[in-house]
Amino acid sequence: MNGFIKQIKLKKMKINKDYLEIIKAARAGGEVVKKYFGKNIKITGKTIPADFKTKADMESEEVILKILNKKFPKYNIIAEENGEKKNGSEYTFVIDPLDGTNNFVLGIPYFSIGVGLLKGSEIIFGVVYNPILDNMYFAEKGKGAYLNGKKIHVNDESNLTNSSVSVVTEYGDATNIQEKLFTELSHLKAKRCLMNWSCLLDFCLLGVGKIEGIIFSNCPLHDFIPGKLIAKEAGALVTDLDGVEEKSDKNNIFLTTNGTKIHKEILDIINK
Repeated sequence: MNGFIKQIKLKKMKINKDYLEIIKAARAGGEVVKKYFGKNIKITGKTIPADFKTKADMESEEVILKILNKKFPKYNIIAEENGEKKNGSEYTFVIDPLDGTNNFVLGIPYFSIGVGLLKGSEIIFGVVYNPILDNMYFAEKGKGAYLNGKKIHVNDESNLTNSSVSVVTEYGDATNIQEKLFTELSHLKAKRCLMNWSCLLDFCLLGVGKIEGIIFSNCPLHDFIPGKLIAKEAGALVTDLDGVEEKSDKNNIFLTTNGTKIHKEILDIINK
């Protein structure tokens, strides 16, 4: 009943009907994932041991693709499990059917379903759905970010020692940035240095003011496209690691924070 009520609230908002279909797809993927949560489920390896998929990942993606392909048959697709499909469109869906698979397998209820829509290299819509809490985060370019229909915004914390910062790197990242940042940020410079294993939800935590920053390095598009727009539309500042405003939303090495002076402080630590 709770999910039904939230769907009604979303319909009452002035949201583009096409975007409501994207929200519908994310919710459908979440329902698939939710039914497998807490069950003994087979794990299939990918390229390295730390990266794997499950039946839940695959079925969620199938359901999402079925809905999106029916409504938007000519759009390009970049999906985590099925790869890239080019249709010659200026629009591209970026899909993560289960972000936080490791948490999901371990029974940790911190995972999500993400769908982002690109127009060229610009993110114009993003949705991240937490099926366990039935929390639907979404944002449209230039129109703010929302949680279950209620507008959200980053906090105004300006003291790094009171701040929680998430560090997100690709599996097997050889840059050592993760080790360096955990060492530097953990020495009383930040309240918490986090690795939550579901980066899309981390962007949402930033957007609702629960954390203050995310350092993002070398992950694929599906790990950040939907969440990045949600954070930005909630008031987050996004720059490259030199502090320069991004020229493309597809840039996958960046810092995003609540936009206070801690942004520069973290940049100084990164470039130390």
